[in-house]
Amino acid sequence: MNYRVLVIFFFCFAIINSVHAQENFTVHGYVFDPETEEPVAGANIILNDTNHGTSTDADGFFELRLTAGQHLVSISSVGFATRQINIRVPEDATTTLEIALEAKYVMMENIFVFGEYFFPVSDTSITRESISLAPAISRVGSVEIERQGAVTVTDAVRYIPGGLTETRGRKTKQFFSVRGQRYPYPDYSIDGVWQREFEETHYFFSALDIESVEIIRSSNALVKGLGGLSGLIDIRTRKPERETISVSGRYGQQNQFSTNLRYGNKINDVAFNVSTSFFGTDGPADRRGKERISNFHGKLDWAINPRVHLSAGSTYIYGERQFLQIVEPGAPNLLNWQESFDPIHTFLAFAKLQYKWNDRSLTELQSNVAYRDAKFVRYDIPNETTTSHHEEDYEYGLNLLHSYSPTSAVTLRFGGLYNHWVAPEGKRYYAGRRTNVHTWSGVVAGEYRTGNYIFDAGFRLIDGYIVEFGGFGIEGSAAGFRNVEPIKNESAPLEWQSMLGATWLVSGPVSLHYNFAGGAIAPRRGSINKEGSTPDNEIRLQHDLGLIFRALHHTELSASVFYTQRYNALGLSGETVTTENGILMELYENMTKRSHGLELSAMLSIPVIHSFLSANATFMEGQQQMGDSMVKDDDLPNIILNFGFLFNHAGFDANLFANHTGAYTNNRFVNPAWIAEYGDYPLGDFYSVDLTAGYTFGSNYSARVFVEIKNLLDEKFETVAAYPDPGRLLRTGFRLDL
Repeated sequence: MNYRVLVIFFFCFAIINSVHAQENFTVHGYVFDPETEEPVAGANIILNDTNHGTSTDADGFFELRLTAGQHLVSISSVGFATRQINIRVPEDATTTLEIALEAKYVMMENIFVFGEYFFPVSDTSITRESISLAPAISRVGSVEIERQGAVTVTDAVRYIPGGLTETRGRKTKQFFSVRGQRYPYPDYSIDGVWQREFEETHYFFSALDIESVEIIRSSNALVKGLGGLSGLIDIRTRKPERETISVSGRYGQQNQFSTNLRYGNKINDVAFNVSTSFFGTDGPADRRGKERISNFHGKLDWAINPRVHLSAGSTYIYGERQFLQIVEPGAPNLLNWQESFDPIHTFLAFAKLQYKWNDRSLTELQSNVAYRDAKFVRYDIPNETTTSHHEEDYEYGLNLLHSYSPTSAVTLRFGGLYNHWVAPEGKRYYAGRRTNVHTWSGVVAGEYRTGNYIFDAGFRLIDGYIVEFGGFGIEGSAAGFRNVEPIKNESAPLEWQSMLGATWLVSGPVSLHYNFAGGAIAPRRGSINKEGSTPDNEIRLQHDLGLIFRALHHTELSASVFYTQRYNALGLSGETVTTENGILMELYENMTKRSHGLELSAMLSIPVIHSFLSANATFMEGQQQMGDSMVKDDDLPNIILNFGFLFNHAGFDANLFANHTGAYTNNRFVNPAWIAEYGDYPLGDFYSVDLTAGYTFGSNYSARVFVEIKNLLDEKFETVAAYPDPGRLLRTGFRLDL
């Protein structure tokens, strides 16, 4: 295996190095602040529409290798307006270019705001989240996604504060949560358009088509969708500024591979991007886990005129996935099953039509449609029998949003959403039971700015109508699941969400933020408790208080505390039942829960060593009801630490990402006999380190070859009982941008 990897690596290196071979010239430059005449350290020097370039050193100087011709280059730094210049080679390679960056600022009443603290006087953006949520919002860009070696969306968000990926190996192979917010898990949106059932898709969705991922860690994402009390993950896909062609590939142990081909262009007022990805693995030896997944993605952005803008995109996913087999002491029935999705079909599409009435008023109509069909196949090893069924569903929806600023200090946002979800033959636990549900929702949110303060508030109401649902109203033992009469023609449980926040801009680089969120969460369709009935609605109240310090040159420090109170909290009981059609159901329960914690985050650019550091820590403690008292909730890790070190100089890059997840326990999928003998099953308490190193070269083109080592320490840790990590994996690959 190892010699094959090296042969492929050097073969790719040789091919790429021979493409467009031209003579290179070294361009020298100096970036400075014209007001203070001081050098700007850590400024980014980027060849337009690529992720490649260099940065200035501590004295404001940089070097850039370019071929003969004319090159458009962007120079940017936090706190300064981005500047674009044309560099002519070899003419400009004979002297040192002096480049002045103007400070970016705005006077807002009596506030002098720099850099990332730029708040437009009249911000009519449709789905911008409240400023009071700033300490609880994380962003992962395309450069970080590439350096992390991310293949799917789930990989891309791995190192955000408080993030935990549960690798199950079952139908939903990977569940991602933040701050222990599970049941329900965070919702997703694509380019700001909310997705209802995306938790079945994010571990199939290619990360190579993503420009950035924004994660709202707090229990409030009021404007962006219906999952506001569990947080939200917004996926932003790529939008080109000029013609680009990108080709990339990886290959590694366990026959892991990924490939991506992307073409983008901007012609007049139309920008478009099309791509195809293919990735898979054979899985660990003797545990199956084979997968082959294809992604086809397209996006269009059209500025029809100064008032009207159209954005649309679609993704088609096709493939197969074997469910990774459980190991001892896994539940006996799971040890006897071999399961898979073969094949998987998923189609997602969205469109946004935006109309700008004037500088103070903006309306956007969003629409989305999704179709999913997975053929579930189970082989019973002892009985040598095979069963299968289709898990098919589709949905479509409309979301009308309007933003209006009656004065320069006030912005109001209104919205109305409709969604229709149908599963003709049911899904998951209720396979064979038809589903047909209508959902509608209204939201109103406002923002008021005065002096150094910004206040925001909002309220969302969610209601619906159940035409038919077979997973509700189960009475008595779940063994009679298939014989229960479905619910028909009834109103869905009413849900509400509210928020209230305040921001104090203490000084130019410092701000203080407080946000409160509260509301009711209905249990997921098809959830039942051990009595065989639907769990009660949860009431959740959450407080966030955070301090942010942002300085020039990409330095940011933040600290925040959070407290969550959950009445009738929905959680897994640890018990399961098997229905008459042989489907294993996990049972839920209501209980009072509360949690609190501290999050620390730091990002620091170190130009003198051409490096960037990031680190974050989440310390949290949970309690849950046990009889009449509250006891420690061992289902949550008390600590999650992440560290990143990125080095980039003279074409060479080295990227180290490390994670420590504290100990926790969970008895899902564990043999009851093991629990009776040893107690709760221990999870977490591990360190995981990933290392990537590469070399980038070229001028009119940009090429990178790299080597990745996943789980460098070779720890066989578990995030879900009896599903151990496969250990250290080596991959190598390349990327070529034209």
